[in-house]
Amino acid sequence: MQTGQLKRVGNCWLLRYYEEVLENGKPVRRRVARKIATYGDRYRTKADVEPLAKEFLAPINARSARPESGDSVLEFIKNIYVPHCRGTLRPSTCKSYRDMFRLIETHLDDIRLCDFTTHDADQLMEKVAREKKRAHTTHRNLKSFLSGAFRFAKRMNAIRDNPIRDAAIPRGRPKGDAHACTLDEINAMLTVLPEPARTLVLVAALTGLRLSEIKGLRWEDFNGSQLLVQRSVWAGHVSEPKTLSSRAAVPILPLVIEGLAKHRSRSIGGGWIFSGSSGKPLRIENTVRREIRPALDKAGLKWYGWHSLRRGLATNLYELRAPDKTVQAILRHANVSTTMAYYVKPVPSESVAAMRRLERAFKQSAARQEKMA
Repeated sequence: MQTGQLKRVGNCWLLRYYEEVLENGKPVRRRVARKIATYGDRYRTKADVEPLAKEFLAPINARSARPESGDSVLEFIKNIYVPHCRGTLRPSTCKSYRDMFRLIETHLDDIRLCDFTTHDADQLMEKVAREKKRAHTTHRNLKSFLSGAFRFAKRMNAIRDNPIRDAAIPRGRPKGDAHACTLDEINAMLTVLPEPARTLVLVAALTGLRLSEIKGLRWEDFNGSQLLVQRSVWAGHVSEPKTLSSRAAVPILPLVIEGLAKHRSRSIGGGWIFSGSSGKPLRIENTVRREIRPALDKAGLKWYGWHSLRRGLATNLYELRAPDKTVQAILRHANVSTTMAYYVKPVPSESVAAMRRLERAFKQSAARQEKMA
């Protein structure tokens, strides 16, 4: 059991002790010094400071602290957390985490994981914000990434608290309005697109499937009236759907059933509904570049991206008075709040009509008040 060595240096009481740290992936015992008190009336002698030293050394002596706690934040995230994510999370999520790590990598000093505070988190976030004008959502995602790393460290018993939890998110550039395709826009695209791009857009627009889920569709997932979402494909990697609620059967319209039947007659095989010449899932990004954008540009139409079709489905269903929970079920969101906040986009004409209804109700209320007066 360590008792440590207390020494006064100037106005500081230092505690020297040994701790294990990771060097090149191996635990190494190293002597370190840490300030635990400021010299003054309260902490004038070693006897005054010894209770603080005992409290500090208690988890180390009880073997409750792991070697990772002595790592720098940079070493821990780079050598432990990111590899952990690579082995447990979806490839697309890992890619976004690597992007977040690159934002902070050059701004991380040699501060240790166990010494990192909420103040340090605020300073780190501010450095990233000052470096370049980024979207506010990027800053929010960065905090989420850091918080996940420190939660993981806490679960490993390397730290006691998550210092990121109360950190502030710097204000960033507001995100532009996300487009939701109208029925007219969808029909206009279907008129000019060649196959298989036309069937791709038809399925995306009238099922609300995510692009990665469309890539992961196999013919055995199509029973003639439904599409069963069972997998996701991103950059050629096959994985589970995004969430547990994403794994579900999606009802499809006769128009989509007819389109898939015609597409199957042209299919080259391989089991995937949308497959490339190699028999593997189609790289739809190439289809956008080679077929979709050129055809739409020629027709004077704009391509808003695949997610605009998913938002369009939600918005179009909502305009047709579909209940909120029904729209949520079709999009397979875990919470209806996600559907309403991020996928249903108010249409100007609907907003105007709603305000007119409000005006009529307001006038009726005023008339009732006059009668009561």
